[in-house]
Amino acid sequence: MSARRWLAAAVVLASLTTSTSSFAVPARELLSRAVSAEARGDLAGSARAFEELVAAGVDDGDVLYDLGTVYARAERYGEAVWCLERVVRRWPFDLGARENLRATRVRLARRDAGRSGRAVVEHEPPFKVQLGELLPLDLSVPLVMMAELAVIGLWLWRRRARSEMQRVGTAAGMALAAMVGAFALTVVVARRTSPPAAIVLREGLRLGQSARVDAIPDAAVREGERVERLGRDGEFTRVRTLTGHTGWLRTRDLGALGP
Repeated sequence: MSARRWLAAAVVLASLTTSTSSFAVPARELLSRAVSAEARGDLAGSARAFEELVAAGVDDGDVLYDLGTVYARAERYGEAVWCLERVVRRWPFDLGARENLRATRVRLARRDAGRSGRAVVEHEPPFKVQLGELLPLDLSVPLVMMAELAVIGLWLWRRRARSEMQRVGTAAGMALAAMVGAFALTVVVARRTSPPAAIVLREGLRLGQSARVDAIPDAAVREGERVERLGRDGEFTRVRTLTGHTGWLRTRDLGALGP
């Protein structure tokens, strides 16, 4: 774990000091266990401690990043991709998380290629999905509102401008604010209208033709593959792959991205 991420996680845990009495194990102790276990090579123990930390309510990107890193080191690639994808969706400009996610997918593809003897092709999400993940919602929504206020304020200021230079400057500012607002609004619409996604957590799974344990198996899905969630029936979720195959998987074998 990097010093920067240790510090960030410590700051998050410090904010939970008043609520740690409700935890079965104090959050600070869980973090200490996770770091100590990772340092001595006990990846399973480190993962369990990080998982307890998340289950205890520490919804923090740095904790997810470190959990994803431990998963990747333990070759639990589907779970690693799930954690890192959530970090990237929250902080699209976190280059470290993006690089870690890319490296994890490369390692997963090499493993699968070595087992199957065939090259693994990674399919990109649809453009609308990629557009909707350029900015997190908690940034793009306020950005739309700020841009609208900026356009109104500049328009009012332009009406009082006394020189041509002031009028040209305010017009340029209005155009820039409008473009920023339009971009942020496009991101919001793309995110809101994209189907909910999930990551396949396990290897060796096949889509079922019905929501039953004994369903006839159909197309195979890869560990770490992104799928769209179309509906749910009991303990099963209907999904669609990026190549267009639809079928049912156990919900426990999927890691949801977003609500």
